[in-house]
Amino acid sequence: MAKPQNSLSNRFQKLSLLVLLSCLGTKQLTVAASLCYNYTVNKSESGPWSHKVQGQLDEKTFILCNHTNSRPIGGLGETLKAIQSWETQVDTLKYGIDQVIGQALLMKQKINTTREPFTVQVKKCCWHEADGNSNASCDLYLNGYKVLYLHSSTGEWTEVDPGSRRIKEMWEKNKDLTDFLSRTSQGDCKAWLKEMIKSLLEEKLESTGLVKNIAGIFTSASPTNAPDVDQSSSMTMNPSVFVLLFTLALLFLL
Repeated sequence: MAKPQNSLSNRFQKLSLLVLLSCLGTKQLTVAASLCYNYTVNKSESGPWSHKVQGQLDEKTFILCNHTNSRPIGGLGETLKAIQSWETQVDTLKYGIDQVIGQALLMKQKINTTREPFTVQVKKCCWHEADGNSNASCDLYLNGYKVLYLHSSTGEWTEVDPGSRRIKEMWEKNKDLTDFLSRTSQGDCKAWLKEMIKSLLEEKLESTGLVKNIAGIFTSASPTNAPDVDQSSSMTMNPSVFVLLFTLALLFLL
């Protein structure tokens, strides 16, 4: 007659192995490391002003907005459209592009240049470092050249070269836009990235059938023809509880 402790021991051994594998494979299961938003305002030769904001997850475009509408891009966009913060994100991006448009018009008026196309681009990103910490950046480009960056700790604009001083002064005067870019790159961007990773990880676990496989392992670990043995209720656990605990542990590790 097999001892009931063996069945329980097998369950815990398999659970320990799965948790170990999850620890080793967390990096592979992580589905995103960086999130960027590119605000672009452009004046083409003898043409109208154009504007857009493009969202990219690990350099893959998932959303495209202007100040009036937005749309998800590709399968990634359709997947992320289901996250809770999608509408908040869209409203934030529309507000941001409106602000950048106003600043670009002012730059075109104040800067002594007739050169066209005239392009102003603001790129803000957040990402995970190798050590697990997160970081963020916000850079300003004029006609394709980086001229300023927003210091992550002070929230102040810094010149890339001395010729950018006048542009820096203009952007420093726009406190609302500077505060908006600093706040969203440091706060909103990181929160959105975390939510996107969670959503994509859950989809990946479901699509690969990992959760079902785990359930099968624990179900098979339960003896179907075991003799009627008096076991303490504190030493038994339903397989579905194991699956729930494992899934929560995996998300916690992420």
